[in-house]
Amino acid sequence: VSDKSHDILIIGGGVIGLCCGWYLSKAGRTVTIIDRDPTRRSSCSDENAGMVVPSHFIPLAAPGVISQGLKWMLNPKSPFYMRPRLDPALWSWCWKFFRHANARHVENSKPVLSTLSLESRRLFLELADELNFDLAKRGLMMLCRTEAGLEDEAKVAAQAAAVGVEAEVCDAAR
Repeated sequence: VSDKSHDILIIGGGVIGLCCGWYLSKAGRTVTIIDRDPTRRSSCSDENAGMVVPSHFIPLAAPGVISQGLKWMLNPKSPFYMRPRLDPALWSWCWKFFRHANARHVENSKPVLSTLSLESRRLFLELADELNFDLAKRGLMMLCRTEAGLEDEAKVAAQAAAVGVEAEVCDAAR
């Protein structure tokens, strides 16, 4: 084909594809984005409600998640459901997830995930100013039903502070 209408083709018009396209276009590239569902009715960005959450710096593969993950994997209404099937790629992924659900992996991942999350937030705020769209900056509140739950969240808040993510613990007295 001799007619070159674009020099970058992005497959997927979700938040990541659109942001890549935006920054490449700003850098002078001619970008075309294609998506199998241009209405975006079944996208990841739709499912996560467009949240930008720097406080999610602990990887999913962490100690204690395997038992909960197994329950969720078999429940079609869970956030982690996977249709059971004999798929070598799926079982390979499950094995890798299991192998990484340990404290060392979490400690190695926290700085990477927090940096990625904080930089993403900065870029989204920059985009909101540049493109004039609303981006609510409300934070995230974790509510605990038990004292043990509050203690667990207080530990996460301390870990958050250690990687540069603001966190505050409030109890019933406050």
